[in-house]
Amino acid sequence: MLTSNDYKELAARCAELASESSEPAVAEALRALASDYLARAAKLHFVLLEPRHEAARHEIVGADKHPQVFPGG
Repeated sequence: MLTSNDYKELAARCAELASESSEPAVAEALRALASDYLARAAKLHFVLLEPRHEAARHEIVGADKHPQVFPGG
């Protein structure tokens, strides 16, 4: 499976090739592919981060259920 960084590298390569292409249709196709790779990188990055956010949210919510009582407080 490709990583988010792999997709970013592929996008950069496609963008580089697009800028070097003398054929407008090829350059446009490469820019579209680069855009798709960047979208995949962002989606993969978000999917990998989401469980951490969800776990953190549960930890914060769970903290309210068991308040600590401090002496003298």
